[in-house]
Amino acid sequence: MSQTLSIIIVDDMQFSRAVLRNELRKLGYDDIRLAASGDEVLRMCNERYADLILADWVMPTMNGLQLLKAVRQQDQARDWYTAFILFTAKEEQHAMLEAFRHGVDDYLVKPVQPDELAARVYGAGRISNLQNGLLQTSNALHAANRELLASNQIDALTGLGNRHYAEQRLHSMLRHTRERTGALCGILIRINELSHIRETYGHDCVDELLTSFTLRLRNSVRPTDVIARYAKATFAVLTLHGEQQHACDRQLKNLIQTLGTQTYQTSCAEIAINISAGINVYRHGAVAVTPDDFLLRAERNLAAFRQADHTRSFAT
Repeated sequence: MSQTLSIIIVDDMQFSRAVLRNELRKLGYDDIRLAASGDEVLRMCNERYADLILADWVMPTMNGLQLLKAVRQQDQARDWYTAFILFTAKEEQHAMLEAFRHGVDDYLVKPVQPDELAARVYGAGRISNLQNGLLQTSNALHAANRELLASNQIDALTGLGNRHYAEQRLHSMLRHTRERTGALCGILIRINELSHIRETYGHDCVDELLTSFTLRLRNSVRPTDVIARYAKATFAVLTLHGEQQHACDRQLKNLIQTLGTQTYQTSCAEIAINISAGINVYRHGAVAVTPDDFLLRAERNLAAFRQADHTRSFAT
């Protein structure tokens, strides 16, 4: 079976290169390039990215560790990650430790055994795919944030979208729920008495608190959920659920538990907060509502929460 992995083998010994290439072909790897020196590898990587480099440690001009350093510098400039396996006749423990300290992904001792080669190449391929997937996601997020900044839709302190961003996303999420199925949950969470906390600890500590609150909120929702800083002390969470009301209620309870029951560590003090929460749910098949109407109902439920000490949330 063909394996989709771009591999470069570099060894100053032609026979060694050929043996490794043949073994990899038996494993189903077809995209294999051969190089006799580190300089040749760098030229190849400039022409076309590689997922994995198999390099001999001892080579003239540029040894394997020197090549690794050059590849890492090249990768950094291109937002790419090339997995790197070093192979050598050195069997000493200190040699292996030196290789890993320099940042290799794996290490093979000559003569390379086919089963061991198969396992190490497979593992290195997974590392490369994972790292490059993370880089692509990170680049996409940076690009999205640049667009949000350009359109004045991002909150500078928390890095979240602002109210304008939440309203735009809500418009498309309401349409999605009307045309498909499930329920749209809109949750507003307010940090109560934030002005009092600011008077007590100062602006810098409140900024730290809001940043920590944002991080905890990010870690409490799904990647597909929309979160925004809706107002100075209020955050919005918009979620599409395939299920109905109970899924929204469960999410609300989890957020209250996670965000409101544990303290927040700042450079000034360990701060305990009190939060209010209001939720509005729009279900598939219900009468169409505008984003303004949807948010107004959530705001009313949030206000009702703040006036009632005996309950944890208000929902409609």
